[in-house]
Amino acid sequence: MVATVDEHRIELIVDGDIFWSKVHTICDNEELRWLDLDPFDMIGGFTEGDGPTLVEFCLAHSEYHIVTYTSENRYVNRYVPGQRTYKIATGDSNPYLVYNPWVNPLRPLIQEDVFGQLGCEVHEIGRSKKP
Repeated sequence: MVATVDEHRIELIVDGDIFWSKVHTICDNEELRWLDLDPFDMIGGFTEGDGPTLVEFCLAHSEYHIVTYTSENRYVNRYVPGQRTYKIATGDSNPYLVYNPWVNPLRPLIQEDVFGQLGCEVHEIGRSKKP
């Protein structure tokens, strides 16, 4: 997990497996139709035009919330008006959860580990060259 904070937003960027297991999006079209919702694709996605209907649905049913696929190619665990695709979810509604498939949240830790190892190797080489 990686947290980002600036003056306009706070985000907790998590791995895709963690994100999807926490938010529990509904991908079954039959279940969505049973809820009186009509997704546009086979995996439970809704378009920008469905946004107001989804907001109204979630206000009436507090156990559901909206996950947004943004124009920045990220999934955010909240409703963002005017974006590409939406999904209905039943899990954790923490609005700070974000999944960005283009960013590995472990990258800073991996880099730190690699640079730490390189530093040790250079140190060991230097020690071995001493008389």
